Amino acid sequence: MKKWIRQLSLYRQVLFFSFFITFVVIFMISSFSYALQTKKEIEQLTDRVEGLSTLWTAVVSPEDVEKVIMTKDPNDPAAKRLQQQVNLINERNSSYFHSGIVATSINEDKEVYATVVSNSYEGLKPFSFYKSVDIHNIALLEAIEEKKVVSTKVYTDDLGTWLSSFAPIQNEEGKVVGVLVIDAEASFIKHSQLETILYLTVVFVVTIVIVFFTLKYVLNNVMEPVDEILYGLHEVSVGNFNIHLSGKKNSNLDPLYERFNFMTQQLAILFDRLSISSPLNGKQAVSDEQLHTFEVAIGKMDTIIKETKLLKELQRAEKMNAIGQLAASVAHEIRNPMTVVKGFLQIFLAKDGLSEEEHMYVKLMLEEMNRAEKIINEYLSLAKPDLEFSEKVNAGDLAHKVMDLMNSYALMSKSIGMQTKVSGDVFIKGNVSELKQVLINILKNGIEAMKDGGTLSLSVREEGHFGIFEIFDTGIGMSEDELQRLGTAFYSLKEKGTGMGLMVCYQIIERMRGSIEVESQKGVGTTFRIILPLHRE
Repeated sequence: MKKWIRQLSLYRQVLFFSFFITFVVIFMISSFSYALQTKKEIEQLTDRVEGLSTLWTAVVSPEDVEKVIMTKDPNDPAAKRLQQQVNLINERNSSYFHSGIVATSINEDKEVYATVVSNSYEGLKPFSFYKSVDIHNIALLEAIEEKKVVSTKVYTDDLGTWLSSFAPIQNEEGKVVGVLVIDAEASFIKHSQLETILYLTVVFVVTIVIVFFTLKYVLNNVMEPVDEILYGLHEVSVGNFNIHLSGKKNSNLDPLYERFNFMTQQLAILFDRLSISSPLNGKQAVSDEQLHTFEVAIGKMDTIIKETKLLKELQRAEKMNAIGQLAASVAHEIRNPMTVVKGFLQIFLAKDGLSEEEHMYVKLMLEEMNRAEKIINEYLSLAKPDLEFSEKVNAGDLAHKVMDLMNSYALMSKSIGMQTKVSGDVFIKGNVSELKQVLINILKNGIEAMKDGGTLSLSVREEGHFGIFEIFDTGIGMSEDELQRLGTAFYSLKEKGTGMGLMVCYQIIERMRGSIEVESQKGVGTTFRIILPLHRE
């Protein structure tokens, strides 16, 4: 009950956080979409810079580059031509692009020598060294080594945020004599990122605030009936069964309210009866305060159930004892005259002068006398003392022997399959002959219950401190009412049965400190479990 209440109390929080997580996911998806858009912009800028580098490399003269790097004279006609070309690159393209031609080496201070640079560069002069970041120098060296156009990622240095492209300038021998550098200002990308992140953050915060108050309002209205049910469950858990839930009008939870109110009424009646039942069972009366907690009440119910079961067992034991005493006295009184009658009938049967019809009558009388004697023997077995000889019994060997004995009977009666399963060595404490009698009796009943054939199985296993014989048949089965009367005197499901055989089985197993459990379903079959204590050395 308490666990259920805790689960329901978490329902509101789970619902709220589910909405919250939904909006977080939406925000993450939006951020991811923006990241893809930014990546696309960077790819477009890279393609444009690399395209310009490749195009203008074909225009620049390698001879002019070699001469200018060698002479380092800004007044040289070759230097003026190169200066005019890099300025033209800027004039023909956006003001965001800057270009220049650099030498193919980097000094120990990681400085690059710029031969000519466009006039758009601020703070960078031709025929001078400038210090650049590692990503710039790595891409430069890669372009020289691989002899191909190489671009950097977006990076930041002292002059701003850039995306640079390096195109090697090669002479007729294929030697790289210089590198055309085109730098594209990428600060607009970062500005766009910051603006978008700020926009998404504002939208997200505003949305969360709106959702929070909207959800809070909706939950307060939707969850109010659930809160009332939680309150009712709490009251019931502490023992208040007079709680009554009214709920809102036209609520979809009205059926739940009705079932809850019905439950509390039934619990109140049950606990009142429980408090009354204590003195009737010879126990001290229990107060309402003591009973109005589930732990105490359920414990009290278990006690009453156990006491009732024990009372039934005592009544059954007394009944068995009375039947045993009655059986002993009756059987001894009628056994002697029956022996005399049986003897005379056997003499008549041996005479030759009897007609065929008279011979049949005498034989029939002898059969009935034998049947009566069998019933008397069963009665006498009920009167046996409880103290019997016990020994160590190999349950598996006994099961195989009994099944071998019953196999021919099963085959003669019907087409019945016999199965035996023994799980390991199981040794029980009991009487071999009596236990064999019990198994044969129950197996015989199972065979007779399968009028149209079927399967009869006997399994042996160890479970805890007990050994278990489990007999299963696919016969006609029994109803609950028939199961309740099973094992009582004079009750049998067979046409000529007396019920004494199964009753003797129950008494034998009880003498061995064991028990018999029966499960059955009409039209499906019956399972007998004979549970006996294991033999301990």
